[in-house]
Order: sequence, then C-alpha cells, then structure tokens
Amino acid sequence: LVLSINTTGQVRSDAEGRLRAEVGGPVEKVNVRPGDRVRKGQVLIELDPRPFDLAVQEAQVAVDLAELQHQDNYVPDSAAGLMPTQKRIDASVTRSGLAAARVRLDRAKLDRERATIVAPFNGVVDRLMVVPGDRLTAGQEITTIVDLQNLRIEAAVLEHDLPLIKVGGEAVITSAALAGLAFNGKVVAVLPLVDSTTRAGRAFVRTQGNGTLRPGMY
Repeated sequence: LVLSINTTGQVRSDAEGRLRAEVGGPVEKVNVRPGDRVRKGQVLIELDPRPFDLAVQEAQVAVDLAELQHQDNYVPDSAAGLMPTQKRIDASVTRSGLAAARVRLDRAKLDRERATIVAPFNGVVDRLMVVPGDRLTAGQEITTIVDLQNLRIEAAVLEHDLPLIKVGGEAVITSAALAGLAFNGKVVAVLPLVDSTTRAGRAFVRTQGNGTLRPGMY
C-alpha cells in the first residue's frame, strides 16, 4: 500500500550568493554578464591592481627595515661570541616592529587577492550591479550567483499528514509552468514547527535541476 500526499510548495536554490566587495577600488574588468554560467573559482570582476600592488610593496619595505633593526639588536653580541637566547630574539622581533610589519604585509597581500572577485560555486549570474569604471566601496553588493543544479522544494504539509512524511521518502514534483514534465526528488527534512494559523508544517524535498525547474516556481 502506497500513500500519496498532494501538496504545494516553492522551488528554492540550495545556494544563492549575493557577492559583496571586500575591498574598495575602481573596477577594471567585468568578465561576465547576466545569464552567464560560471564555475567555482572563475574570475568575475577585477579591480585596478595598482593600488594593491603598491600597498604590498610598501609593506614589504617596512618588513625589510624591521628585519635590519631586528638584526642590529643581537648581531653585536653574536660578533662577540655571545649567542642571544631565544627569549631575547623573540623580544627583539616585537621591539623592532618586525612582527607588526609582517602582519601588515599579510593584510596587504590578502587585500590584493580580494581585488579579484571569483565565483564561490557553480551557478548562473542573475544580477550584475557594476560596470567597468565604477568605484566600489567595501561591502557594496556587486552580483548574485544562483545554483540551478541543487534545488529544494519547501512544501507545506497539513498537520494530520505530517506523520506520513518520512525522511528518505520519494517525491514527484510537477509545475503548471512545465506541463507534462515531472521530476523525482527525496524528502530530506521534516521541520519540527507547525504554523498555528495554517495548521501546516514544512517538508524539504531535494532534487537535481536540469535548467527547466527554476527557483521561485510554484
């Protein structure tokens, strides 16, 4: 005996990334357009690298100067045959400013990496809010990437039907917008709360998209 429950829900994407700039600067290149398919790690937007390269060079000079100061702190003792203790060397690293200079260099390198915005996962570009020549500020939204492959349906299930829904159960997904097409899915979660107004709980059904089933469909 197979019991079937008919219900409604909406298609959602497992990953919808709203990418924001982590550093500010002028946009030099925009390598994608809305609707383009992208792969994880693909370069989407590039900021002008020159300010970041200069910041790295400046931080490297500060490290080199601090290295010289650090060496001056214990080289005279070494020349006299007195080897400084590790504790004294560690104190010299801090006192000379070498430790802080290394941190600033690492931060400058990280900012240079962040000047290149890449796709965090495979998906499709939905929106693009920048063009070459724009000047970005840190935190500004720049694009939205949507995963159309890994989809889930958030289905409303009446409370008296909830005991019949089990994780791992099979589901068949249809949409009025895709007449005649059906997709197979699996129940991956039955959420614990029941809405006090609709007397319905929620079940999550996971399915693999093929480009026809889209997030937002009913």
